[in-house]
Amino acid sequence: MFSKIGLAISFSPTGKALVKESLRLQQLFNSRLALIHIGERNSESEELLFKTIDEAGADRNNLEIIWGEGDPATAIINAGKEAGIDLLVAGALEKEKMLKFYFGSVARKIMREFPASSLILKSPSLEPIPFKKFFITADYSSRCEKTICAAFQFALKENAEEFTIIRDFYMPGLTAAIGENNTYDELSSLIDQMKYEEEEKMKLFINELNLKGLEIKIVCVYGKEGWEDSNYARTNSADIFAVTGPEHKMRFLDRFFQHDIEYSFEKLPSNLLIVR
Repeated sequence: MFSKIGLAISFSPTGKALVKESLRLQQLFNSRLALIHIGERNSESEELLFKTIDEAGADRNNLEIIWGEGDPATAIINAGKEAGIDLLVAGALEKEKMLKFYFGSVARKIMREFPASSLILKSPSLEPIPFKKFFITADYSSRCEKTICAAFQFALKENAEEFTIIRDFYMPGLTAAIGENNTYDELSSLIDQMKYEEEEKMKLFINELNLKGLEIKIVCVYGKEGWEDSNYARTNSADIFAVTGPEHKMRFLDRFFQHDIEYSFEKLPSNLLIVR
């Protein structure tokens, strides 16, 4: 599934935990593992990096270590592309301060621009455990099919306990469209009917994928697209929230006029799997 995993590693307090998490994933997928560190390479930085690797219980001989310099996010993205990484692992704070969010951070630039899949770990652990609760945001596109199938294969390997497909949708001007004289109960009933119809459509879509081995739950939520599905995953304590990566490189203004996916980038609902 993922033949080569890359870990973006720095000398942060979570460095050792990220190595441990990546080692578990390497074993899970039977893949190769490369560590990417951006910064000047000298005896001091080598000693610090090797100490982190050794304390995490990794065998240096079974790792590829990639050094780079320059803007951290850009250098990590370029190094990952050159090394043929198909799953890039990185850590991120759950919510960034507004100024830093708008002008970008390393993890969030990776989320937006890395050309292959990425896994952003919100709280990496020194004692990693399998991910058991998978939530996937879905539409009816072929790109989303790939996301659902990738997340499903991941969940199978983890012997997951929950696999939930979330379809969020919204109809602007619904209240005006049905008339001002309608009651709250009538509006609520109409939304419930729309949810039911959307759920039936999603069932047909999922059935075409012929996924076997896990029970699949489908949930339809009405409200702001991009926010509702992320919030649902958060409130239901997801271990993994899987999304389809942006089709094109996102521009600066996209962060002000948010695309659906930006809500998850701004405030991580859980560990975030971005499939490309």
